[in-house]
Formats: sequence, C-alpha cells, structure tokens
Amino acid sequence: MELTKDTFKKIVLCSIIFPFLYLTVESLPFFSDYEVLEEDLNLSYIDQLISIEVSLVIISLLFLTNLISLILLYLFKPIGRPIYLCSYLLIILFLMFDGDWIQYSISYPLDVIESFLEVFILYLIYLSPLKEEFQK
Repeated sequence: MELTKDTFKKIVLCSIIFPFLYLTVESLPFFSDYEVLEEDLNLSYIDQLISIEVSLVIISLLFLTNLISLILLYLFKPIGRPIYLCSYLLIILFLMFDGDWIQYSISYPLDVIESFLEVFILYLIYLSPLKEEFQK
C-alpha cells in the first residue's frame, strides 16, 4: 500500500488533534479525585531537582516544539523531520523521569493511539518512500 501526501497529512492532523482530545477527556468532571492517592506515588527525579513551575514550563515548551514540528511536517518542510525527532525523544526522556501518575481508563486508549501515531509518523518520515517528499 502506497501512502500519498494527502494520507500523510491526515495522519499528522490526527496526531495534532489527539493530545487536545486527551486533555479534554482528562478534564471531564465525572472522574474520581485521586489527589490523596497521588501523594503516595513515587516522586519524580525532575521534581527533586527543579520546581514544579519550571517543570511545567519545560514540558510546555517541548509540546509547543512538537506541535510546530507537526505543522512543518504537514507542510513537508525538511526542517520538520529533525525537529520532530528531537522533540519526540526529549518528551520521552522527560516523561521517563517525571515520576508516576494515575491515568483514567477512558483516556488510556487515546494515549495508546497517540503513541502509535507518533511512532508511525517517525516511520513515514524516515523509512518510507514519503521521505523523498521532504528532500525536494
């Protein structure tokens, strides 16, 4: 199956929409409050080194960089490929050292789909014939 530029654009748009959908689902008011339980979870290495405010600024910048790279990929700009790869790897590193958190069962499938889309985009821009579109 040959993926076209239009199909790739649709995949990128889905990858842009899913984080906002995930945040919307997480903010729904009918979930239980696990604040007491979260206090017992493992404190992250990042929180031990820097304040929560600085941590929020860092993750916000990483997600903004990821969003910009997705827009550049949508427009088939060559600079979007390395920016997307670097932002993806930095987000993974940040999440690895960010400690434990509780995830609701309704948002978990959205997170899995979002993760699949991210890896699929990496595959498409580096290992598929679509990589030629970024070298023009």
